[in-house]
Amino acid sequence: MMDLFAKPVTRIALAAGLLTAMLGWMVADRLSLLRSGREIVLKVIPVDPRDLFKGDYVRLGYDIAGFEAAKLDGPALMSGDRVFVTLEQAGADAPWTVAKISRTRPATLAANQIMLMAKGNYNRLLYGLERYYLPEGTGGAMEDKARKGVISAIVAVNAKGQSAIKGLIIDGKRIYEEPLL
Repeated sequence: MMDLFAKPVTRIALAAGLLTAMLGWMVADRLSLLRSGREIVLKVIPVDPRDLFKGDYVRLGYDIAGFEAAKLDGPALMSGDRVFVTLEQAGADAPWTVAKISRTRPATLAANQIMLMAKGNYNRLLYGLERYYLPEGTGGAMEDKARKGVISAIVAVNAKGQSAIKGLIIDGKRIYEEPLL
């Protein structure tokens, strides 16, 4: 009789353990990126300040989202195509610009270059950095500041090209910071 109860309980325990491990891996992966990823600063352009379930956010656009077809290595991008975007910075205070877009990971990068993974969206690139959630009630004010062009995003990038918004710079001051638990 005990064998009948042991099997389902064991299966449920294994499933719960597997789901817990997957969630733990996702959190650990994000924390690793934010802690050890190389920081770059990107100028942002806002779009929209509210999400019904998650609260206020700023929807961000980046200069590096648009690109010249000449920088694309290979055929035209289709929506959903995964690409590797090589960004470069001409000097310490210069903005990051798109140097090359490729369907394969670059073998080497110069010291002034960094690689980001992106998805093609016809004539735009999406980096997964397009939303930044804010404390409730601050989205509208953030929109106004972004329209004035005084906001930049601090982005952590790891060697695989994964990226995450680490914080925001407003009027030259590092204001918002992503908590590291």
